[in-house]
Amino acid sequence: MLKKGLLLITFAYSLIVLPVKAAPALQVLIMETEPWGFYDQQTGQPQGIWLDIARELEAASGIAQNKQLAPYARVMESLALGDTDISYLIQSADRDQDVIHAGHLFDFGSIIQARTGIPLNTYADLQGLRIGVLQGIRLSPEFDRDTSLYKIPVRNYETQIHMLAAGRLDAIAGNSLSLAYLQEQMQIEELLGDRLVLQVTPVTVQFSRHSEQLERVDEVKVAVENLNQQGRIEAILDSWAGDAWRVDKELE
Repeated sequence: MLKKGLLLITFAYSLIVLPVKAAPALQVLIMETEPWGFYDQQTGQPQGIWLDIARELEAASGIAQNKQLAPYARVMESLALGDTDISYLIQSADRDQDVIHAGHLFDFGSIIQARTGIPLNTYADLQGLRIGVLQGIRLSPEFDRDTSLYKIPVRNYETQIHMLAAGRLDAIAGNSLSLAYLQEQMQIEELLGDRLVLQVTPVTVQFSRHSEQLERVDEVKVAVENLNQQGRIEAILDSWAGDAWRVDKELE
């Protein structure tokens, strides 16, 4: 009887399902600028393209993300130091020593947009122009290395446009999606003239090489592939900026 009782106790214990410890959330820093990540003026809640994509990625991968907004320069520093796990950024070879790419999200154009009345047909037309550039941004190898151009560093795209409107800049540099969105939001269609496409730039999910959750890189890659196959990511982009962010035809 004693032996039988012990067997029953052992069998009952084996049926107990121990709780599975939930995986820690990824720490995510998102560049604070419209339309990528910003605070809604009425609710005070963060919103933007990256927040929408992050939510889709959470649902597709089952991996939670703690999302915070930060200036561009801080995002770069945090990835290099490992103070954050991931961010969503353009792919740039000079940062590959700091990050691992965990899925290709989409491509947009790295562009220069001139003020109305200033001709901008070729790269040579950039000489002598006062060009607003986000601190630390990468647009194209030629432009990034070109020390002959008059580049004025600014904190965000909104500042660029205000400086352009005030006559303190002749042109602004950035990505085609941000500028297409802000052109409509700030109603500055008449302010902007010629557009020069420097290159088509890939955008990826980027893990810090110092993250303690690198085992999740492959899971995130698979989730990104699934979202692209379903057209979910491009649908988010179009909902924020229409189709003006696409630049493929200008490079043909």
